[in-house]
Order: sequence, then structure tokens, then C-alpha cells
Amino acid sequence: MKVAEAFKKDVIKVNRSLSLRKLLDLFRDFHTHPVIPVVDDNSNLIGVVYSEDLLDLLRPQQAKLFRNIPFTEVNEDVFDLEPIPYMGELIIVDDIMTTNYVAVKVDDQLEEAYKSMRLHKKERLPVVDSEGKLVGIIGLFDIIWQMFKEKGFV
Repeated sequence: MKVAEAFKKDVIKVNRSLSLRKLLDLFRDFHTHPVIPVVDDNSNLIGVVYSEDLLDLLRPQQAKLFRNIPFTEVNEDVFDLEPIPYMGELIIVDDIMTTNYVAVKVDDQLEEAYKSMRLHKKERLPVVDSEGKLVGIIGLFDIIWQMFKEKGFV
């Protein structure tokens, strides 16, 4: 089974110059995808914005530094911080997007996409064609549904 059989083509995508305020509106209206792909003018995938990237804007700097170190405890109560009101217009996607992202190709095997999700602890990944253009998103449930379909359950 290939990714092409399971991925969703209906995907929200943004460009790197979109403001934080507009990005947050998109997340609110299309919240089923915890990842928003960032593309250039030719639809090439150049980055992604995860929910974590947005939370990083509200975390104290030291919490961001120690986030991936096991057994460390840092007070990262995002509810205690006071963001600057106009930062929604000053911060753009390019400031917060992750450029070290994981994507799968439309011709990859579903098993490889699943392994990649597990390895990188992601439930959804962007899907690109052979030229690196964004064509959709595949999620863990998409893979599960396709496996059940192949077994004749659905």
C-alpha cells in the first residue's frame, strides 16, 4: 500500500509572510490538522508550523532551551506570561516555522510513513510529490483506516 492511497488532498497551506494573527485564525478554523505546511510561490514545501511552535511564543526562554532534555523540570506555565498585544501583526510565519521538518512522498509505502510518524512522534505528516511540491497530509488515522480497508473491514 502506498501513501497515495490514503493521504488527504484537502489541506490548508500558508506562505512564510502570513501574520501570526491570520495563522491563528486558520488554526482555529481548521483545527483538525496540528500541522500547517508552509510553501513557497511554486507550492514547494519549505517548512511547517506545529502547535508546539505557537506555544513556544508563550513559553519562557529557559523552558524552550530545556524542553527536549529528559528529566529536567522547568516552569513553563504559558498561562502566566503576558504577550505583547501587537505581536500578532509583527510576528510572521517565517519567524516561527520549523524548517527541519519530516515529510513523506506520495509514492512511499504506508509502512514507511507509519514508521516515520512513530520515529518523529508526529501524528500527521505533509505529503510531497517527487519535486517537493505539497500535495496533501497523511495522518495516523488515515493509515489505520487504509489498513482496515485492505483487510475488508470497511
